[in-house]
Amino acid sequence: MKYTMLLLLCVFFASCGGYNTGVVQKAEKSQIKFVGNVLNAQVSIDDGEMMTLDAADVVYNVKAGAHTVKIYKNFQLIMNRTIVTDNGIITELEIQ
Repeated sequence: MKYTMLLLLCVFFASCGGYNTGVVQKAEKSQIKFVGNVLNAQVSIDDGEMMTLDAADVVYNVKAGAHTVKIYKNFQLIMNRTIVTDNGIITELEIQ
């Protein structure tokens, strides 16, 4: 009887210590993907530094929210768009 009570008491205390509460929130991150005729195109996101695209399906990580994307070909502006990205979503921009 003593051992049964001691065993039940040990099981009771062991089961109380493992429960963890809280809220887990993923970092807000989204992606912009450039498709189409991307070779030798220059891209500026939010008036940042110009990046030259040299491969198909180029993907850039950005924070979720509104972004201004400017795309140049042969030093001429061919696209000036404001896009809104959402958390965990890939936004595709096609370059003609």
